[in-house]
Amino acid sequence: MTKRLLPLFAVLFLATTVANAAHARKSHRACHHNHRREYRDYTVAAYHPIDLNTDSVSAGSVIGFAQTLIGTRYRAASSNPLYGFDCSGFVSYVFKSFNVNVPRSSGDFINAGERISMEDAKPGDVILFTGTRTHHPHSIGHVGIVFSNDGDGLKFIHSTSGKEHGVTITAMDDTYKRRFVQVVRLLKQNDDVVLASK
Repeated sequence: MTKRLLPLFAVLFLATTVANAAHARKSHRACHHNHRREYRDYTVAAYHPIDLNTDSVSAGSVIGFAQTLIGTRYRAASSNPLYGFDCSGFVSYVFKSFNVNVPRSSGDFINAGERISMEDAKPGDVILFTGTRTHHPHSIGHVGIVFSNDGDGLKFIHSTSGKEHGVTITAMDDTYKRRFVQVVRLLKQNDDVVLASK
C-alpha cells in the first residue's frame, strides 16, 4: 500500500512545488511592477512646470558654464557630470544649474519656449534635431545649446554619442542641417538682443 501511494505523494509534492514557485514569481512581478509605478508617480509628482522666468540669466553665463563641461563623457540616460551626460541630460543639467526647470527628454523641448528660425538663433538658445537612422529617425532625438551664430556659421555645444563621445562644440554641417528641426528660445535676454538688432 505504501509503495502504491509513493508515486501519488511524489506527484502531489511536485505539483505543490510548481504552484508555489509560480505564485512566488507572480508576487515578485507584481511587487516589481508596483515599484516601477511608484517610481513613475514619484517622478511625475517631483517634476515642476518649466520656469521661463529667465530675466536674470544671460546667454554668456549659460555658455560659459556649458564650456566648463567640455570633455565630460557621453553616457546614456545620465544627467550627472560624475558619470557622463546624454544629450538632453547635458542641456537639462546646464539650465537647471541656473534654476531654469527644463524638460529631461529631448522631444519635450519643442514646447519649452519660443520657436526661433535658425537664422535668428543666438548663443544660449536650444537647438533640436531628429535622431540618427537607428534612433528616432523621424522625431526629435537630439538636443544641444547654440554656442555661436555668426559669419562662420552656427555652432552648438552638446553631448554626442559620436566619435567625440562626450560634450563638445560642433559646427552645423550638412548632416546636422538634414536633421535640423527647430531652435527654441528659453532666455528672455536673447529676445532683447533680437529686438535691439531690428
